Amino acid sequence: MGVESALPWVPVPSSESVQPPKAKTGILRKLVLALLVLIFLFGVWQIGKKLYVQGNAPLAQVIDRKG
Repeated sequence: MGVESALPWVPVPSSESVQPPKAKTGILRKLVLALLVLIFLFGVWQIGKKLYVQGNAPLAQVIDRKG
């Protein structure tokens, strides 16, 4: 005797409720977005650092000549 015959008055569950819940893809999407933002910010920081060094070099030469 199976479980189906134990409670004949209980309706059969629908196929949607029997399937396991889907994995949350939103978390993976947020992690990828956060990684891309970090890479972008690192690139902007490197460009700013390079521009600062290049802009500072002529100024240092002028100050050295006068000083």
